[in-house]
Amino acid sequence: MNWGLARLRNKVLQLRLGGRSLDPLARENLHALEGLRLDSPAREHNFVVMDLETTGLDPTRDRVVSVGAFRLVQGRVRLGEVFSELCNPGRDIPVESIKVHAIVPDMIKDARPAWEVFEDFLAFIGTDILVAHYAAFDIYILNLAMKARTGFGLQNLVLDTVEMCRALLLRPDPYGVYGDFRKCGLDQLAEEYGLEVPERHTALGDAMTTALIFQRFLQRMEQDGEGSLRDLMRIGSMSF
Repeated sequence: MNWGLARLRNKVLQLRLGGRSLDPLARENLHALEGLRLDSPAREHNFVVMDLETTGLDPTRDRVVSVGAFRLVQGRVRLGEVFSELCNPGRDIPVESIKVHAIVPDMIKDARPAWEVFEDFLAFIGTDILVAHYAAFDIYILNLAMKARTGFGLQNLVLDTVEMCRALLLRPDPYGVYGDFRKCGLDQLAEEYGLEVPERHTALGDAMTTALIFQRFLQRMEQDGEGSLRDLMRIGSMSF
């Protein structure tokens, strides 16, 4: 999203909510964009790299079964700052989905429902910049929880590693002739960078793989002299 438009929307939201009493989490998130220094090195900012596993691929109908995330500080994965929890989706998990993420009903029967897990996860995110692979899907689901809790969507800056891949690794293809977009899959990118993929199709495993890929993209930009947050936003901001 255009930075100016994002800031304008945020300011309008702040004015609209100015007279309301908000809990600390909501008030903090309302000001998430204010600490971002666009011309500073991107690695000086904190990032939360996240992934969700769900009962399917329809964000309007399917439910979350697992949340995983790592925090990056100074461009490094902080293994002591991890979020990982199974969720009870309150519905059956289709066999097709179980074949993907291997989460079976017995594993989540005693788990908290997603809305309770999201309470803690939103607190974990805070005002950090969010990073995800195909971010629109995960952010849509998170925003359902955020809006139910606060009345507004997440104000955090969101970066998509797929958008970064298209900008850094693919040749221009406005007419979709080459089909290079397949190179932006998580498995393909892991192979590109010689990364082992731990626990593929688990929320925490995919979050770790995404974090390692994000680090490579950030290093590539820094080597090209384009390591500012503004540069990162230019190629990686989530499309709306």
